Amino acid sequence: MKIKVGAYCRVSTEKDDQVNSLQSQKKYFEEYIRNRPDWEFVDIYADEGISGTQAENRIEFQRMISDAKYKRLDLILTKEISRFARNTKISIDYTRMLKELGVGVIFISDNINTLDGDGELRLTIMSAIAQDESRKTSERVKWGQKRRMEQGVVFGRELFGYNLYKGTLTVNEEEAEIVRLIFRKYTIEGKGTHVIARELYEDNIQSKSYKNRWSNTVILRLLKNEKYVGDLAQKKTITPNYLNHKKKYNRGEEEIVYIKNHHTPIIPRELWDATQEQIIQRSASKEQKSKYSNRYWCSGKLLCGECGSNFVGRSKKLENGQVYKVWKCSRAKSYGSLKIDVNGNQVGCNNKSINHIVLGKIVKNVLYSINSNKEKIISELVSEIRKLNKLTNIKSTDSFTRKIKDLNRKKQEVINLMIEGSISKDDMVLMNKRYDLEINKVKTDIKNIEEINLINSRNADKLHIYLDRINSLVNQREENDSDEVFKLTVKKVILYKNNILELYFTCIPEPIKLKYKSKGKNGNYSVEYSFMDN
Repeated sequence: MKIKVGAYCRVSTEKDDQVNSLQSQKKYFEEYIRNRPDWEFVDIYADEGISGTQAENRIEFQRMISDAKYKRLDLILTKEISRFARNTKISIDYTRMLKELGVGVIFISDNINTLDGDGELRLTIMSAIAQDESRKTSERVKWGQKRRMEQGVVFGRELFGYNLYKGTLTVNEEEAEIVRLIFRKYTIEGKGTHVIARELYEDNIQSKSYKNRWSNTVILRLLKNEKYVGDLAQKKTITPNYLNHKKKYNRGEEEIVYIKNHHTPIIPRELWDATQEQIIQRSASKEQKSKYSNRYWCSGKLLCGECGSNFVGRSKKLENGQVYKVWKCSRAKSYGSLKIDVNGNQVGCNNKSINHIVLGKIVKNVLYSINSNKEKIISELVSEIRKLNKLTNIKSTDSFTRKIKDLNRKKQEVINLMIEGSISKDDMVLMNKRYDLEINKVKTDIKNIEEINLINSRNADKLHIYLDRINSLVNQREENDSDEVFKLTVKKVILYKNNILELYFTCIPEPIKLKYKSKGKNGNYSVEYSFMDN
């Protein structure tokens, strides 16, 4: 029987010379394998433009490993260790796994065969050398990039307001006018980032990428970017580990390369400085508001049932000194009512706001209702737990296990009959195949029953938890204690159009859906509601 052989090739860039090299490698290996009469050519696995320090992102490499697992390969050829992997651990782990599958790897230039007795030792030494070479290459590239950064060469992507060509920034005047407009709106007119984003949409002003919409995050990032005042800061992100290539924000691990007055500014420095001061002041103000808003029991728990966004709070002080607070869909707050923008995307939301006092009254009344019906709810939960426990006990797998033993006994009897000469080998194989099919079917039945039992058991455990929570729920009628009770018992609230709420409590398994109406003002509100089917 011929040995099934494949070959692995890799080049780390997509440059023309590397692509030509890859084609040459593929041609060489195919001819090399086909010229061996005892070998059967399977395939060439070739990754292009991918680093060798990782294996997960190499599609062809993973396809080769899959073929080895499914016995489509007996032997793998590769030019050298650095082509297979530049990571010692990857080299050892994968060659060990392949060896356990009975698949050898031959590194032609390094004269290593992993099936040889000293193959792994030699591979470890050579892999460590390849990995260290990768480290040195990474350090050389980093050093060269930093020198070019110090010389003023710009790395990265194009920025709104500028064109980037061969490391040089030039002003895009059409976009620059929008950048100036954003800075004026924020610093001179005092508008917030949400409002600015909405106004840009309403004026059909496009962002750099037509796929990306303006948002408060995009606006804030633009306002903080030093390039608009003519400065250049590079190495804001770094790649600490040359093996996994993962980027992270530079938190002081490496020196930022900062060049002042590097290119033509779009924003005068006076406006830039004033803007940064405004950002700091508003951020401090938001922190104070955030600390204040955390006092509200529903902060972070209100969701819009129409668009899925969070509800955010808005407050104002009334003439009588009371604070009027409502919760509003963040998308509606940022973009107004639902509309289609110039890119054909939906923006905004038509959902209405809800008064904070009204929401609290609804939740409090529903909790009182749960408490007053506590015994009935507990009784229903206990009944449900008993049903689940009974169902789990009924679904035993003992009879199925006995059936498998019986089928295995029959298989052995068939083998004995073949040994005695009572039946042929072909008949024995045919009958045993039939028994194997039956055994697999019974095993599937056992697995299904075990999964059902596990689900029922978990559901019973959940119901026990809900039972404990209801038993511990105390009816606290004092107004000062209400917020604390709400925090502990309300998981989330989904608000829909037409005054419909869906309340999720920690103490009951199913949500409560209701429709409400309210009237009143200046903190004096009355609420009526009716429960709905979920």
